[in-house]
Amino acid sequence: MRLILSTCVLLLAACGDPIEPAPQAGERHTLNVEWHVVSRSELERVFRAAGGEVAEGKELTGFTGPRADGRHVIYTLPPQRVDDTATCTIGHEILHITHGDYHQ
Repeated sequence: MRLILSTCVLLLAACGDPIEPAPQAGERHTLNVEWHVVSRSELERVFRAAGGEVAEGKELTGFTGPRADGRHVIYTLPPQRVDDTATCTIGHEILHITHGDYHQ
């Protein structure tokens, strides 16, 4: 099955984009999410198999897309610390699930 991709391909300087539209106090979102923790090689393999391309000079950190059953799937590298890239990617991808393409 082909995923509709929402990617988190980051450069260190690209983390400051504004969230448009930003979540507002009082919003509620019910999520149906499956999280796949994978190796870098598996992350890149699944991303490419789903039709994604990593631009020159950028590093894939995770991506998400809906499955046929309506559940969203998030792929990330294994988190090691509470504030590492993999942990932040999970939040980033959750925002894609709730707010779509919220950044450039």
